Amino acid sequence: MKKIFLYTILLIQLGVNAQFVGTPYIIPIETRPVLDQVGITPSFAFSTRKLREAYTGFAVRIRRSSDNAEADVAFDTNNVVSDNSTVTIAVAGTSGLALSSTMTLATFRSGKTLNVSIWYDQSGTVYGTGNGNGIQATVARQPLFSLGVAGSTNQYASLVFTGTSKHNVTVNQTLPVLLGSGLRGSVMMLAKIQAGVTTNNSFGYSDIADNNKRWSAHMNWPDNNNYTYIDFGSSTDASRNFLNDATVGFNKLKQYTMTRSTTNKTIRVSGIFKLNNIALGVQSVTWSAGSTFGVGLTTGSLDTSLGQNGFTGNIPEFILFPEPLTVSQYSLLENNQISFWGAN
Repeated sequence: MKKIFLYTILLIQLGVNAQFVGTPYIIPIETRPVLDQVGITPSFAFSTRKLREAYTGFAVRIRRSSDNAEADVAFDTNNVVSDNSTVTIAVAGTSGLALSSTMTLATFRSGKTLNVSIWYDQSGTVYGTGNGNGIQATVARQPLFSLGVAGSTNQYASLVFTGTSKHNVTVNQTLPVLLGSGLRGSVMMLAKIQAGVTTNNSFGYSDIADNNKRWSAHMNWPDNNNYTYIDFGSSTDASRNFLNDATVGFNKLKQYTMTRSTTNKTIRVSGIFKLNNIALGVQSVTWSAGSTFGVGLTTGSLDTSLGQNGFTGNIPEFILFPEPLTVSQYSLLENNQISFWGAN
């Protein structure tokens, strides 16, 4: 009797979480947006899904090519962009639509070609000047916006880039602001890369004064069998590329994890290591004034001086962090991106 009494007291002390043997344990399902789960503030965060619960802004601003009307697109009740999303007219163009009027995305697009003029930053980072939005005011360089081109069953929206048109959005913050000491950082992105025969500088910045100083990537460099080159700090690092052909990533939505510490660079594709550089020679970078960060095209000398083309394919999500993520941090984000987007 004394033993039973003591066992009862022990259960009371353990509280409501105590279970009897044989009782099934229910693991809670994490439903918060991914940035709330990881608890790290990015430099900027772009996506066609909601990434942070506290974010109350829009996903993208789209332009209708037929009449140049522009509308800000909200997330739908499932926290993604869809035909059910509410859009708010921001620019009337020649449409005759009233500013601030609303309708569904399905009504606004109505079979018309859509381009993206702003990819809104969901990070919550506050900048002293400007913001972290990805902006493209030049009509000819605006990426296309398309529904039903991303996800395991093509159920999600994405930006669609054509390299020869130099489609991109640009974050008008300098690299020393976006990256730790202008060098350290992490990219967590989804991309469906198309094979091609033209040059492809996909994101980041190359220094105007010195072309070898870069924080950028060629997701598909057509020379040398379409390798992917990662130039985070310099284009002279040893072992800076890996084969990214039809077997690895072409025409498939893949998840890319890219981190750069002071001395290390790690690249993974959908959870598989592709590069793990250590003891890198370049450990600090001083950039020219006016450095920016392009998504879809490397801003700086690769564009203005060398005239190279940009990325060709789809990018539905791109997140930049100002420091290298730890294994536990990037693993959480990586697994979430792979699962949500079906990027196996």
